[in-house]
Amino acid sequence: MNLPRVCRAILPVALFLLIGQPLVGLAADQSTGVAAPEKSPISWARAVNTRPGRDAPDLLERLRDGFAMPDLDNELVQKYQNYYMKNPAAMRRLLENSRRYAYYVLEELERRGMPSELALLPMVESSYNPKALSPARAAGLWQFIPSTGRHYGLSQSWWEDNRRDVVSSTGAALDYLAYLYSLMGDWHLALASYNWGEGAVGRAVAKNQAQGLPTGYDDIRMPAETQNYVPRLQAIKNILRNPQLVSQMGLPVLPNRPYFESVALYGKHIDLDTVAKLANISVDEVKALNPEHYRPVMKVETINLPKDRVSQFKANLNNYQETEKPLSKWAAYTVQPGEKPASIADKFKMSLSQLQEANGVSLKSLSKPGQPLLVLTEGGELPKGAAPVSEMNENTPVSVPDEDKPSKSSGKVDKSGAKGKDSGKTAKGAKEAKNSKTNQSGAKAKAEKSSGSDKGSKSTKTPSAEKSTGSKSTATKGHDKASSANSKATPAKSGGKADSKDKAKR
Repeated sequence: MNLPRVCRAILPVALFLLIGQPLVGLAADQSTGVAAPEKSPISWARAVNTRPGRDAPDLLERLRDGFAMPDLDNELVQKYQNYYMKNPAAMRRLLENSRRYAYYVLEELERRGMPSELALLPMVESSYNPKALSPARAAGLWQFIPSTGRHYGLSQSWWEDNRRDVVSSTGAALDYLAYLYSLMGDWHLALASYNWGEGAVGRAVAKNQAQGLPTGYDDIRMPAETQNYVPRLQAIKNILRNPQLVSQMGLPVLPNRPYFESVALYGKHIDLDTVAKLANISVDEVKALNPEHYRPVMKVETINLPKDRVSQFKANLNNYQETEKPLSKWAAYTVQPGEKPASIADKFKMSLSQLQEANGVSLKSLSKPGQPLLVLTEGGELPKGAAPVSEMNENTPVSVPDEDKPSKSSGKVDKSGAKGKDSGKTAKGAKEAKNSKTNQSGAKAKAEKSSGSDKGSKSTKTPSAEKSTGSKSTATKGHDKASSANSKATPAKSGGKADSKDKAKR
């Protein structure tokens, strides 16, 4: 028997059975000619389904059971840990914000065999606010910029922005994080790359290697924001892994069960308020679970609903459709030459503000000939000159609602290439595959409150109090402000401004 040949034959099968999926390589990006991660990255074999914490009543216990990253211990970690311990309300808000989404994120991490610490990353990125929008236009729980969002299949249109889709953006973010870990071989450096950009981190590592210096997270020169990034995550981890401390701080218990379930709608157009009525929930709850939708009517393949309302929704939907009533009261209308916004609003018995809010456009656009608009119908009857909403152009350019637009801030945005596409060469020949992070400093509390970014690198103030966010709050007010502060004791090795070669293309 030819043993070497037999071994070669069974090795791929053995690897597949062990890992759960074939090992994948890097595909060349056709637009740049450099390597880009495939959509299904390598996963790590871990017995996630046999962890004791999976059946725990408290999601935090399950979270602790999956901690697998090495710990970081430095002055910055202690700074953030002290801040949260002195401001337990800040930690409570982070956990409350995560209540709808953390179970799903943790499930996905376990399915992929990735460290559960990554379920805490949206606390650093967006305070677990899927509507968060930074001045650099990074959006969602995981803060993708537009170009990188599209690269990862997160489409953005007049109708919706899938960077804010909890399910889609989580898959994209975990794909990218898995790729970064396979590239860097170190979770702390992978996280630094997620924040600063893999090219920048790769060059910093290569520089230290050339000088015979250590290449760990604490050793390479980084901008202050990136230098604070992992310590903040570590501080949150340190608190949550201590049940006694969690109890002393009065932190909430997160149930270890799914909050939402995706329901198939097969591309139907349906109003948000119709969904709310059929599921017997508030419109705000519909928006919180489906934050990607901008318009009052949506065309969806699936919709997320509270798990305990799914059966009621399905039954009511079937009964509703038997009445042959339309699922949407909206129709499509095209602005004609010479029409004024007020006359259009009057024609469809709408107020001017209602017309503008429904379409998310300026008053000037409301009078632009050829502009498609959503207009109200009466009893499902199409008004003269209107068409079914299904005829609206699906590729209408993106229009960000006013409440989701970031305000001007006193800080500067460091376009350092974090989570963006690296225009320079990386240390390992890979392209920047993800979104450029805002480094908005939040030097003033008022600026932070309106900016939507919680990750500053310019301020030397201590962390400010975090502001609460709810389903009615704007996208830019849900951020945890602790990350906006950089200690005066920031180590001297901080590189200050990021390498210009890593500036994101926006």
